[in-house]
Amino acid sequence: MLRYVKYSTLEYALEYARLGYPVLPLQPGEKRPYGRLVPSGLKNATHDPEALHRWWQAAPGAGVGILPPPEVLVLDFDDPQAWDELRAEHPELAEAPRQRTPRGGVHVFLKLPQGVIGSLSTSARKLPGLDLRGMGKAYLAAAPTELPTGAYSWEVPLLPPAELPLAPEGLLLRLLPEPPPPPPREVGVGASPRRLTALLGAYAEGVRTAQPGTRHNTLIGYARAAGGLVPHGLAPQEAEEALVAAALEAGLPEAEARAAVRWGLEVGRSRPINLGDSYAYQTPTYRGRVYKRLRGWV
Repeated sequence: MLRYVKYSTLEYALEYARLGYPVLPLQPGEKRPYGRLVPSGLKNATHDPEALHRWWQAAPGAGVGILPPPEVLVLDFDDPQAWDELRAEHPELAEAPRQRTPRGGVHVFLKLPQGVIGSLSTSARKLPGLDLRGMGKAYLAAAPTELPTGAYSWEVPLLPPAELPLAPEGLLLRLLPEPPPPPPREVGVGASPRRLTALLGAYAEGVRTAQPGTRHNTLIGYARAAGGLVPHGLAPQEAEEALVAAALEAGLPEAEARAAVRWGLEVGRSRPINLGDSYAYQTPTYRGRVYKRLRGWV
């Protein structure tokens, strides 16, 4: 990766494209797309070397924007302290490609598991001081782009998307939406085969009736819940087929559905559900709301 030698902006742009990151020119000294050259903004980002040569011949002073593909999550820390705290929780993040922003922030590049691709939103702010970028949805200014406050620079060189380290599982679980609500009391208690089947059926129904825009995350949530039943005796293959079939009825493509289910089942297996309580598959927040309703507090 271009790091130690003074290369031209065009050479940086060509290298990013070679690594697998579509590129677009930015207004000199700004983070906005160069409207005259890319009227559709990030939609005009490209790997095409000929287009890159034309753009930088027309505007040699343009900055470089890159659009990480759908499988690439970029953690955008405006606050260096937030980056230090999350790195302390997940030390493996220190090895991931990252660039320093002109104001001292950090962009960390990670690869998403196949089952999670499409599940995260760039508009959600789950952790203080952290924004989500990339994923084919949001571009970033990249080195050697210069702003009035300074220039972007790489601290750990960028890698092709396939070679990026996976996003830590624990971090992903914090970034994903909360799991959906539990099935009704009618499914009973305990870990009998009958109850496991009833729970799986309730999860499948939740997937089947999920609304467009929520289907992928709903599927992941119920797959995680079904994974929590595997230690109690639920067959993983039975769970996978039931949830995938429900996802197909909801309108999801099979490849997307199967990847999401397999990731959710694998994560859930390490977090068995407490089947002694018919409300065990509720987050503490959700349980508190239900308890208050039952007591007439809300």
